[in-house]
Amino acid sequence: IMLLVVFAASLAAADTVTPGGELRIEIHSPPADLTATGSEPLTYEIEGVASAIGGVRYIDMMLVMDTSASLRETDPDGYRTQAAVGLIERLSPKSDIRIGVIGFNDSADLLQPLTDNRYAVIQAIRDLKRRGGTDLAEGIESAVEELNRNGREDSSRVIVLFTDGMSNERQAKEAAELAHTQGVAVQTLLLGENLKGGFLLESIAQTTGGSFVWVLNPTELPDAFLNLKTTGVDTVTLSVNGAEPVPADFTAGTFSGTLPLTVGENRIVALATSLDGQTRESSIIVNVSDASCAALEVAATHDGLPAISLNERAVEIVVDASRSMWGQIGGVSKMEIAKQILHRASASLPDELDLALRAYGNKSASEDNNCADSGLLVPFGLSTRQPISMAIDALKPRGQTPIAYALQQAAADFGPLDGERTLVLVTDGIESCGGDPVEAARELAEHGITIHVIGFGIGNVADEDAASLKTMAYASGGQYFTANSADELEGALDATVGTAFRVYDGIDVVASGVLGSNQPMFLPSGDYQIRFDSVPRHEVAFHLAARDKLSLMMERQGGSIVHNEYRDMLESTSCEEAVAETRARQRERTPALGAR
Repeated sequence: IMLLVVFAASLAAADTVTPGGELRIEIHSPPADLTATGSEPLTYEIEGVASAIGGVRYIDMMLVMDTSASLRETDPDGYRTQAAVGLIERLSPKSDIRIGVIGFNDSADLLQPLTDNRYAVIQAIRDLKRRGGTDLAEGIESAVEELNRNGREDSSRVIVLFTDGMSNERQAKEAAELAHTQGVAVQTLLLGENLKGGFLLESIAQTTGGSFVWVLNPTELPDAFLNLKTTGVDTVTLSVNGAEPVPADFTAGTFSGTLPLTVGENRIVALATSLDGQTRESSIIVNVSDASCAALEVAATHDGLPAISLNERAVEIVVDASRSMWGQIGGVSKMEIAKQILHRASASLPDELDLALRAYGNKSASEDNNCADSGLLVPFGLSTRQPISMAIDALKPRGQTPIAYALQQAAADFGPLDGERTLVLVTDGIESCGGDPVEAARELAEHGITIHVIGFGIGNVADEDAASLKTMAYASGGQYFTANSADELEGALDATVGTAFRVYDGIDVVASGVLGSNQPMFLPSGDYQIRFDSVPRHEVAFHLAARDKLSLMMERQGGSIVHNEYRDMLESTSCEEAVAETRARQRERTPALGAR
């Protein structure tokens, strides 16, 4: 008994016999020509194969599992199954390894042909029986036959042979010679105290360039399976750009590990050390580009003061004063809220903006059905802010909602005014007089007048009324906003009175905004063009690098427009959510902008 223990301990310590093949290692993932994108810190999983047995493009492995009746005594709790399943589960899901299962006792059965279906392999292992004797030769020969039938070129061909007993020595050694001539390494693992079995399994491993492990206690089987040097390789380490190497997870000839990558060029090296001391390395270059988001802000000045347009601009606000504006939001009538916001907006708008005010539904009672109830309360001209404030105070909701009529009348309000011409409609409902607001909007567009519509207090943006108002705005190339509070109404007015612009990536509109809103837009790095709805139209091309914070300042100088770029750096920001928010805002307000 003492001799047995000493012999087993020495084999377990040595763990292997020198494989004697040429050591090779190959990184499979990421591919050498990959350009990865991501914000730092970025980690990437490195995977590949290392082997001193055959090729390294693939691994084809047969599990040859003893199913003899003696296992009921040597492994009553089924650690054999747990160990083999653990080996399969430990393999990287990306590794290109095929596995087959042979069960043997007095004869051998192919329970699972070579497959990359890990689940099928695990099921075959779990279905292993325990009956009959032990014929190692049958198991080895059946595995070699399957490897010859379905094994791949340039693969490491490996048999993992597990048993708890002795077999016919001559036949087993002949089967080992057959495996050796076919380029198949047999890794052997013995459970128990069978001394003759230990000598035989060591001989089989030595003949084929495999390794031998002896386990006395079945509870040690899970670790033994994981620690098998199935391809004659002891360790694999990974490093990047000359940094200190780190050990890779190395199981059944496949290695994997993560490395921190930086923006720029990364040289990744995988170094394998064989059981006989050979070393080989494989290296790839991975270029990492910074995918952090960039931010764009657009503003304008005129005579050194903030401006909301690139040239002369006239804006007419058309206010719904129909009876429905008595409806309340938070206990306050919509009309009262609208008056407060309109007062505030008219007072804060720059003097250079030519402003007019029209209303509808404010003269006749609703029961009069007056569908011509619309009037220009304050025409365009100098010093209109005070008259507009007084006209707003006098508004009282009374009548119908003749939107189409009001738009038709508004066409004449602009008269001979040149430059940018915009109408902002604030309404809480749709046409009630049978008119066609969409057609009226198209007619205004033909006169160079863009309509922006603010649906105030009408509910969800997906409602039928909102859809109708959207169509009206889009018919003139304008924007639609939903406002269900005082703050939202104020924000919508701010976003409509200035010169609109669109940001293009090629022919696609990727963002939109308005001068004066000062709202940042997040975009990936790239080349863009911004087009202003000015008269005449103005365009600016610009480039954004990762983490750029670009302030594009448009300046009116006499009859010309110049622009200046001011750049700063952002913190590393993921583009996914930021860009999605920017584009969602654009789609909600102006899905038809690309047509203009």
